[in-house]
Amino acid sequence: MNDKTKNYIRIGILFFLLLLPSFYAMFTALDLEYSWLKKIAFLVVVIVCLLIPALFLKARTYFIVEGIFNFLFCPIDIASLYLNGQSTSAPFLRNILLTDRNEALELLASLWPICVAVVVLWILYFFLAARVKNEWLLGKKARRVLYIALASLTVFGFVAMLGLQKYMYPTKSTKLLLIDAVDSMRSKFYKIYPYNLYLELNDLAKMHREQVQLQKEVSSYRFGIKQQENLPNALYIVVIGETARYDHLGLNGYERNTTPLLEQKTHLISYDSLYTQANLTGYSVPMMLTRATADCQEISFKEKSLPEAFQEAGYRAGFISKQNPSLFTGRVLRECDYAYQFPLTMDVDGNYDEEIIDKLREYIVDTSQMFVFHTMGSHFRYERRYPQEFAQFQPTLGKNFSYSMVSKENKELLVNSYDNSLLYTDYFLSQLIDYMDSLDRPAVMLYLSDHGESFWDDENNLSLHGGYLLSEYEYHIPMLIWYSDEYERANPEKVKAIQQNKKTPVSTAVIFYSMLDIANIEDIVDPTRSIASFSLLPMDTIWVQKGTGEMERMALH
Repeated sequence: MNDKTKNYIRIGILFFLLLLPSFYAMFTALDLEYSWLKKIAFLVVVIVCLLIPALFLKARTYFIVEGIFNFLFCPIDIASLYLNGQSTSAPFLRNILLTDRNEALELLASLWPICVAVVVLWILYFFLAARVKNEWLLGKKARRVLYIALASLTVFGFVAMLGLQKYMYPTKSTKLLLIDAVDSMRSKFYKIYPYNLYLELNDLAKMHREQVQLQKEVSSYRFGIKQQENLPNALYIVVIGETARYDHLGLNGYERNTTPLLEQKTHLISYDSLYTQANLTGYSVPMMLTRATADCQEISFKEKSLPEAFQEAGYRAGFISKQNPSLFTGRVLRECDYAYQFPLTMDVDGNYDEEIIDKLREYIVDTSQMFVFHTMGSHFRYERRYPQEFAQFQPTLGKNFSYSMVSKENKELLVNSYDNSLLYTDYFLSQLIDYMDSLDRPAVMLYLSDHGESFWDDENNLSLHGGYLLSEYEYHIPMLIWYSDEYERANPEKVKAIQQNKKTPVSTAVIFYSMLDIANIEDIVDPTRSIASFSLLPMDTIWVQKGTGEMERMALH
């Protein structure tokens, strides 16, 4: 065998090793499992991206650089694919960075054969890379073809993203459509190793810096709540749902029975007239967990949050999230006594909310506790939000569909999938209530959605949420309250007020004060904004923030 052939063999082995995470992703990534066309397109894009440095580096230098920045860290991506069915995400990296060192060493010790195999592959890779001839990996013609392929993919991808944005949001300005198209293209690199690793690390570092700065600004803030003595062994939980609309719950008169289990619960109250203050999650959630309002949002970054108010009163507080952290929720997670961010993201199967209850069981102790759960709920794509046994309403679009299929012609299929996700929410909340009830302690669960969803319901023909026009279907949201027998015996007057106020029109501005009032932490409670108070005042109008960031005053009824 001559030297040239040996060099080709070395190059072939090195390329195979570099592509290991991508080959593994083709067969294990949940967002690729339904389509061979997607798998092939994914591999083509990966190969083109992998070869980009070869346009500027000769072979030996290229493989050494790729080895340092690509191959050394491929076990992280493979581990994420194995555990979560998706490439490395910021929550997964965050969990790695926050893992106790002794626990990590113990885990690695138990996996020593795999660790040895990884080290052997590292040695083999750099041994072969050092023996590759340092000449251009690609000839002039091949480099020209790669330039053309790269330019073509970029142009085609941009035009496709721009067309999709225009199709979904026909009223958006050209400038915003261009920005969204660029952001959409950038987001694709979050699924391609090793770009995803460095993008996620950059995002994680940026968010960490912002959270640290934000924490410095609010660290000295105090609500002025007196730490209570002889706290009851109580449990209070706020469940933030996702994209649930009021009129699609069977409890609220929907023609489909999407809440069969909740309808059997005693001590469960469904509120008729709760309205969110924004039709996007990032805007609405801070206004649920702080004293901020749509017309005074800066409060969410100047004051602490609801869990921290409970901590000031002497409670142990927790935050368990299924969604990627925002600047606000990331800061609150850092400050809670119990905090867990699930690593799976919204684009994969298996990210089911019932896992939150398993995590809650780990955190329950014999003391006064308060938790916030941020669930996946009915986040688009709806069919990824529930196990197959909840696919009661048929037909649906199936799990392998894209935004391009969001059309009025497919409304029935979309609504069926959406209602199935609400059927699963019914199961999740019922399981949570059963667990809380089994603890035999004063307990209250408050569930509400961050916003609703549109399905071409009126003459505006709006779909999904977060648009430039407001729809009542997006800001009229469900709210459910459940309380235990022990809580009712200890707080009969508050229970009466909670029942009496179920038809009072209010915004999510009442959540902060209501939860404190429910827990008898009354130092800073405004009784006119508490559903646990007979002094609650109805609201005629509220400000609602739209996806543009602009606000609009809406009438309540």
